[in-house]
Amino acid sequence: MTNPKEIQDAKDMAISSLVVAASKVNESLGSFSSWLVAGVGAAFSLLLASYEAVSRFVCASHIQVALLLLIIGLIVSIFARLLAAMVSSAIGSHEASSAHVKRLLATGETFDVEVFTAEFQKGLFPYQRWLTNRAMAKAQSGDFVAGARLIAKLSQLQALLVLGEAALTIGAAAALVAGLKTL
Repeated sequence: MTNPKEIQDAKDMAISSLVVAASKVNESLGSFSSWLVAGVGAAFSLLLASYEAVSRFVCASHIQVALLLLIIGLIVSIFARLLAAMVSSAIGSHEASSAHVKRLLATGETFDVEVFTAEFQKGLFPYQRWLTNRAMAKAQSGDFVAGARLIAKLSQLQALLVLGEAALTIGAAAALVAGLKTL
């Protein structure tokens, strides 16, 4: 059987690994999503600005489908950015709270988890409160890895949304290509 120190070390390593992985995913996806939205937005701006000229080469119905896919992709992008903000703030909160926990452990000071949870929850909007309730309850019961798992899951959901955004962008381009007229 593993001793309690080894178990705690493994949990601490899992927390650190999950938070670092989420941080790296969040950084790279945010940049990719920004460039994707900017590039596609610019391309479609040009397309719409020269609609009359373009419509001679591409069926109008395909342009409409492409624009619809673009709008859906932008909506998905908004949700991905919301998750990115949540992941970034959770990572920052984790870093700050880790420093406080280390200080408390070093000094032997006590910490009222219930007051912390209540005050923390008051600072969140209802949809964020809903997400953190389970993680907080698990932490209060001794599962201190729950918060890091939530951060990792949110970053994975962000990755799926950015993948959906990219797929919709590709679909919009495919709709335009499929609508090319023969001259």
